[in-house]
Amino acid sequence: MKAVKDMEPDCVLLEQAGEFMAAGYMQRPEASPLMRFCLALKRFFETCPLPEYAGEALYPCSESIFNNTGQAMTFHYSMAMGFSVERLDEKIAEAADEQLAASLQRFRETVADYPRVQGYTHSIVNFGRVLEEGLDGYRARIAGHKATAEQREEAERVEFYEALLVLLEGIAALHARCCDLLAQCEDPCAERVLAALRQVPFKPATGFYEAMVGTNFIYYIDGCDDLGRLDQDLWPYYRDGLADGEFSREEAVAWVGRLFDNVNICNGWNTAIGGTAADGTQGANDLTLVCIEAAKGRRRPNLALRLRKDTPEEVWDQALDTIAGGTGIPALYNEEEYIRAIQQAHLGVAKHDIPHFAFGGCTELMIHGRSNVGSVDEYYNLTLCLENSLHWHLASCTTFGEFMRLFAQDISREIAEMTEKVSRWQESKGTWQPQPIRTLLIDDCIDNGIEFNAGGARYNWSVISISGLSSTYDSLAAVQEVVYDEGEVSAEELLDALDANFEGYDDLRRRLKECPHFGNDDPYVDSIAADIAEHTFRQFLKHAPWRGGKYIAACLMFVTYGNFGEPVGALPDGRLAGTPIGDSAGAFQGRDVSGPTALLKSATRVPNYLAPGTLITNIRFTQRLFDDPQAREGVKALIRTYFDLGGMQLQINVVDQEILKDALEHPERHGDLIVRVGGYSEYFNRLSDDLKLTVLERVEHE
Repeated sequence: MKAVKDMEPDCVLLEQAGEFMAAGYMQRPEASPLMRFCLALKRFFETCPLPEYAGEALYPCSESIFNNTGQAMTFHYSMAMGFSVERLDEKIAEAADEQLAASLQRFRETVADYPRVQGYTHSIVNFGRVLEEGLDGYRARIAGHKATAEQREEAERVEFYEALLVLLEGIAALHARCCDLLAQCEDPCAERVLAALRQVPFKPATGFYEAMVGTNFIYYIDGCDDLGRLDQDLWPYYRDGLADGEFSREEAVAWVGRLFDNVNICNGWNTAIGGTAADGTQGANDLTLVCIEAAKGRRRPNLALRLRKDTPEEVWDQALDTIAGGTGIPALYNEEEYIRAIQQAHLGVAKHDIPHFAFGGCTELMIHGRSNVGSVDEYYNLTLCLENSLHWHLASCTTFGEFMRLFAQDISREIAEMTEKVSRWQESKGTWQPQPIRTLLIDDCIDNGIEFNAGGARYNWSVISISGLSSTYDSLAAVQEVVYDEGEVSAEELLDALDANFEGYDDLRRRLKECPHFGNDDPYVDSIAADIAEHTFRQFLKHAPWRGGKYIAACLMFVTYGNFGEPVGALPDGRLAGTPIGDSAGAFQGRDVSGPTALLKSATRVPNYLAPGTLITNIRFTQRLFDDPQAREGVKALIRTYFDLGGMQLQINVVDQEILKDALEHPERHGDLIVRVGGYSEYFNRLSDDLKLTVLERVEHE
């Protein structure tokens, strides 16, 4: 490590100001962005505050280590690394002396043109490969590629591998600091964690506990995003260790629960379990059951249970037990239909890699340890397009079919424009925004000698989330019935009512709200939904992102369906301007009044497989259905039928209506109340008042 006294003056001053990433970044101004970011991370790992140890089975056990930087102007989290110009300007203004101010100003000039690249990049590092090879194996692999590049006099590739070796030096420094901290703790638990950390993640894991400790450490290094196929990565260690009596099943549940607590503390994301093993056989195992048991009562991770037709009944039963706890996890996924969707989308996934599909963030499709998926690269608000199309075309259309053709053309044009914009963002990311840790830990960046955001991963595609599907379906059905089929109002009168936000049009609004609604097994609206959804999903599949692969559709609303409704005016379904739109790809909240079977039949009339990014479908059941054995079997049969009909994902809320009402009036009584919204579970008290009301509005099926 270069001594501080030998560093450039700006680096010294930046370190003195606590800007360790910035100091590392400034060490080699002539270097590539990847090298500069690796130097920044190395310096951060050498100096960042370490969380205290409080007797836990894993270490770290805290918020993300990247959150411990106070008010630093440089940042790193799982999805990006960059600079806050606003915070930098504040630091310049607050500088205690002229030299520091001048140094900060020079840093600002260096990063002034750094683009603010949009689009998220949730991902999953290859935890299993790290556990098998150890980071020492990665170092040897990198050194071998570097030697080959040197022989070929490929200067850029040489620097690429040198940058990754710098990053490994930084990770080793952090690892050593963590071991030193644990060695100073007079705690038997610390001794066990320390013994494991002396093996992992630099050497291969030799047992289940080491694999848990190594997974946790790498999770924090990556910035606390997704764990991927945890039960498959750790199964061999669990199977052998449990058989040898190295630990009890109760200890395993506690360790997995501690890892899940860390995900929750860090606001981390997804873990996919069950499904198909690497060899193509049924993959759910006892560790799958451990994960489901450990998730009971917890908010995170977003546990995604992949269910095959031959998934054992005990997995179903454990899943329903945990769902009945009321947190909305695990969400349920149709294995066979996801495999079909991957193949028919022509994403280029090799047959032997298909079993490794998993989910990032809320539930965006990706390949565990092998992919860079724009997740989510952009959001497409279908209701905004509908609003514009209504005002542009409705008054001149003599038939509903004519309007639908023009609306479809508007959708096609907007999607073409959007995908071109996202490709430009991806190109900018590939130049300006390297992600060093993922370049190190996701296949095949090392072997390709290409940075992660520049296209180094084995698989690349882009997920675009569509909002407002159910609002659009219901609005179109209302237009068809009231304007064209029944002729009750003219197009002009309807548009006037929308422009007035229905003020003075109460009777018309009441009539519009009586029209057929998606989610009730009504062919009138379901056929419209199927047509417009298929057209929209296929438009995305027509375009290829800059980094490669395809654009694939999703409906992932997070807690943003309130935000997405704000710019949208009144709609023909009777919705008022600025209010929330539909919260999922299922029925608009409160409109699925014909029972759960009707809701799920409508959901399957939309071609789910054309949107493999994942179409979120919400359903809410009463507690009684899980307490009564016969009713519980009915729930299982309903889910299986839904999957047989082509449904791909289902997330279930089991929360008593009276509890929700009381939580709305007395939030202080319900600090631990968790509900499922838009692809993940969230504390009820964290939702806006508008979104709390939408949860209450959902139909509670019995």
